[in-house]
Amino acid sequence: MTDRWRQAAERQEWMVGHRRHLHREPEVGLELPDTHDHLATALRELGLEPTVHPGAGVTVEVPGTTDERPVVLRADMDALPVTERTGLPHTSRRDGAMHACGHDLHMAMLLGAASCLVEQPPRRRTVLVFQPGEETDRGAVPTLAQHAALAVDDAEAFAIHVHATWPAHTVHLRAGTFMAYGDWFRVDYRGPGAHASQPHLAGNPVVAASELVRRLGERVEGLRRDEHLVATVTESLIGNTVNVIPTDGRLRGTMRTLSPERRDRLHTALRDLASATAAEVGVEARTTVTEGYPAVVNDAAYVDRVRAALGGRPAPVEVVEMSEPSMVIEDFAYFLQRWPGAMVYLGAQVPGHEAFNHAADAVFDEAVLATGAALHLLAADGLPAA
Repeated sequence: MTDRWRQAAERQEWMVGHRRHLHREPEVGLELPDTHDHLATALRELGLEPTVHPGAGVTVEVPGTTDERPVVLRADMDALPVTERTGLPHTSRRDGAMHACGHDLHMAMLLGAASCLVEQPPRRRTVLVFQPGEETDRGAVPTLAQHAALAVDDAEAFAIHVHATWPAHTVHLRAGTFMAYGDWFRVDYRGPGAHASQPHLAGNPVVAASELVRRLGERVEGLRRDEHLVATVTESLIGNTVNVIPTDGRLRGTMRTLSPERRDRLHTALRDLASATAAEVGVEARTTVTEGYPAVVNDAAYVDRVRAALGGRPAPVEVVEMSEPSMVIEDFAYFLQRWPGAMVYLGAQVPGHEAFNHAADAVFDEAVLATGAALHLLAADGLPAA
């Protein structure tokens, strides 16, 4: 076991303590005052001097022993608006909020790396970034804008995302497109409304929405024959009683694509289908597409260096090459638009549990905290040449 792997393993229980505290006290969105305070306090106790920007996260710099290219290590901080159903002893104490995506593990790993870097400085100047608002708020944008430590042109960026259904300690690598483009859509319906006993007298938004969901599924099947994509309706708010044909309603959902060309085609298909299916039943549809996150695109040369660094990994860490991109979206994409680098998946499955990230019963194996911290340390030291 190399020194960095050993160092990280020695912090395992310390990281577990921080992870469980953060898991019990989740906060959603950009404004995460308690999470900011906990991280800043932990970093100060290590002898570091973090910078805190409410709504834009926490950063701290660790000087390197060489003047080589700096490294930016990032962990996201926000939880999801989910009511936890894991039954864990450290379950969320905040109603309607849960670290269902594993960001609590991300923060604990980066704290563990910080502790190690204080003991043994990195070869490269390292900026540790704890970022809020990853889930839907583009928290990377204000974080990158607000912190002076990130005003550097020539750097590299690295991040980890835990995966609840891949075996613990597996490190999943992919050069190029790693995660998808993500957009959100909303279709608002307006019709004349009528008595439920007279459906022939008025168009029905429920029928229009149902037909859109069906045909959108068919269109997606056709479009993804040569490139994977997703269009998922996640919300339907139409009608409020059993004997009235409603006048209005709405659908909302998300679209995930792997190229700008397919992204444009899917947007066009949604708009056309919404208009056509509404007109067929005598209602109007107004479609709004909100451009979400760009794709996470890993630098191929950097991924090669991560792979080389893992050549001396200890058991049970295993490297897995991803054959296809993930359809998950992530605003670490904005970091990789500024600097070359990569995100990797770290498997964290608890045996016997099949719930994926974002589920109310999603659980993660805490044993991977040391593996994640070690990966950050390898990145801080610069990674070997491939």
